[in-house]
Amino acid sequence: MNITYQYAVKFVCGKSKGEVVAPGDYWTAINVHNPGHSKIGFRKKIAVALPNEKPGCVTRFYDCRLGPDEALEIDCDDIFRHAKESRCKIKGGFLKGFVVIESAVELDVVAVYTAAGRDKQVETFHTERVPPRKREACLPDLVPVPDENGFFCKLEDKHLIVTVKNQGCGSAGRSITEVDFFSHGKVSRPTPPLAPGASTELAFPIPPRCHDPDCEFRITVNADGDVTESDMTNNKADGICIG
Repeated sequence: MNITYQYAVKFVCGKSKGEVVAPGDYWTAINVHNPGHSKIGFRKKIAVALPNEKPGCVTRFYDCRLGPDEALEIDCDDIFRHAKESRCKIKGGFLKGFVVIESAVELDVVAVYTAAGRDKQVETFHTERVPPRKREACLPDLVPVPDENGFFCKLEDKHLIVTVKNQGCGSAGRSITEVDFFSHGKVSRPTPPLAPGASTELAFPIPPRCHDPDCEFRITVNADGDVTESDMTNNKADGICIG
C-alpha cells in the first residue's frame, strides 16, 4: 500500500436565487501547483452536494499532469462540464460540492472564492489554502522489463521489442511509452491499460544507421506522466544493441 495525498476542496458555482445561499453570482477557482522538480500526474473528481441532506452524484476521476513548478486552475466551467458529462443534477445553473484531488506527491492547492450581488460587482473575495490528508491507496507502477539476462536489446524484424509491466497494486490507465534512439530520433507508442501484475510488448522500428556500429537507446514508460504512479523514478532504462 502506498501513501497518497488527498485534497477535498469546497466549490460554489453559478447563480443562486437565495434558496441555499444568499442571492448572487458565485465563482470558485482552484489553483493546483507542482512544487517539485519532476513531472507528476494527479487525478480529480467532482462530488456534488445537494440540499436537504441529500447526496449528489460523483463523477469519474479525470487524469491531469503538471511539469516542474507548473500550475493549473480548475474553475466553474470545468466543474459544470464534468458534472454534465456524468449527468449530474444541476438545478437552475447553480452547483456546490467538492473537487477531490488525489496525488502520489504533495501539491500546493489554493481555492479562490468570489461572489457578486444584484449589481454584478464583486462583494466578497476569499482565498483558502487546502491542506492534504494522507490516505492509503493502491497505485500502479509502470516499469520497462529487461530479458532474463538483464538486457533491454530484444530484437524482432528490425524492431526493438519493449516490455512494459505494471508492478504496482493498482490498475494503470492508457499511457505513452517512448524510445529515444538519441541522435537518430524518438519513437512513441500508445500503451494499453494494464491491471496489477500485467505486462504488454510494444514494437519500435529501429532507425536506419542506428547501428554505427552499436545502437544505443533509452526507454521511458509513462512518458507523458498521464498515469499517477507510486514510483516514477523507475520509468527509464538505458540499453544498447551491439552492432
